[in-house]
Amino acid sequence: VIHLAKITGNTIIRINNHEHTDLQEYMGSYVPDGDGRFVFMEGPLVKAARDGHWIILDELNLAPTDIIEAFNRLLDDNRELYISETNTVVKANPRFRVFATQNPVCTYAGRKPLSRALLNRFIVLQFDQLPYNELAQMIIVSCKIAPSAAQAMVSVFCDLRAQRSAIGVFSASDGLMTLRDLFRWGQRLAGSNDNDWRQCLVEHGKSFSII
Repeated sequence: VIHLAKITGNTIIRINNHEHTDLQEYMGSYVPDGDGRFVFMEGPLVKAARDGHWIILDELNLAPTDIIEAFNRLLDDNRELYISETNTVVKANPRFRVFATQNPVCTYAGRKPLSRALLNRFIVLQFDQLPYNELAQMIIVSCKIAPSAAQAMVSVFCDLRAQRSAIGVFSASDGLMTLRDLFRWGQRLAGSNDNDWRQCLVEHGKSFSII
């Protein structure tokens, strides 16, 4: 989506959701100006709708219910966003687009199934786990590390993923190791001056798991 926005000349706004995300983070809130008066500062969703930007909503099914409900009117035929703080309605710009990502409800903690009504407003695409070779190549290119090191890291990642699936351990959490952990591991290895990448791999693997 980010690449497509870039080549089409569209501005991307990205919001990372979590279970404590507040509606004000989307819509905006009153803040003091230089004269000590309170003025309404529009949030990223309002700006995107008004100016015709593209917005990515990461981990949408982690967001609280009031945030989810705010999208129903915006994504239907009216394409309107109601701002309760100012009692105004913003009509979405024709160029405005909404993209959302989420992880499966059954294997990740805190996720809630989205309503059928909301899902019907999106084109839903499901993606399988990345193949071993593709994941290793992504680590090699992104972190600029040796292919042998990347393959060893991906092997550990896949083993942990298979172990979780087999015994159900951490089934209600984000698991033993996530893709973010894997890339963080690769970045630490790339930034190391240690010539023995195997030992470095072990040491950095220990440190990322603690964090």
